[in-house]
Amino acid sequence: MSDQNKNEVEIFEDEKQILLDHDYDGIRELDHPLPKWWLITFYVTIIFSVPYYLAHTFGGAQSIQEEFKSDVKTAIKTQAEHEAKEGGFNEQEYRKILATEKIDKIAKKTYKRKCKACHGKYGEGGVGPNLTDNFWLHGDGSIATVYKTIHKGVVDKGMPAWGAKLGKKKTYAVLKYVMAFKGTNPENAKEPQGKEYK
Repeated sequence: MSDQNKNEVEIFEDEKQILLDHDYDGIRELDHPLPKWWLITFYVTIIFSVPYYLAHTFGGAQSIQEEFKSDVKTAIKTQAEHEAKEGGFNEQEYRKILATEKIDKIAKKTYKRKCKACHGKYGEGGVGPNLTDNFWLHGDGSIATVYKTIHKGVVDKGMPAWGAKLGKKKTYAVLKYVMAFKGTNPENAKEPQGKEYK
């Protein structure tokens, strides 16, 4: 008998030993056990489900939706803290940057390239509001709120967020340039918009 035929006989004999006493229209069923790794995984899943069920049914554990809401709140809080640290107005940093060389030149050049088209050469306004009067659409005209408007923008009004594009140095430089417009009363100034702050 060839080796191939011998192996086929052994397999056949093995199947006889594991043949179950089931018959479905002449089809017989073999008892092939599942792999151990699969069984272990299955049993571990069952064991894990008991404390999981108890915790979520009687122990007050958070549902997936509640965990998601909690994670979103944490993310918003972390982002706000980061923005307060990195993106908020810092007076010491502002004064330090204003003391650097050629800051006035940088301010004028940046304003001309990024702001003049909407706010006019002298801050008199155009598409954007007048920057020389005491009326403000966003914020109260304080240096911190003007910085916030430049840094974060007002997207729904067409004001881009310049902070990430310009970087701290240029943003602070433009801030200084804009704050210097106040009270200059240029010709052809746009009519007041927003609320007055003195």
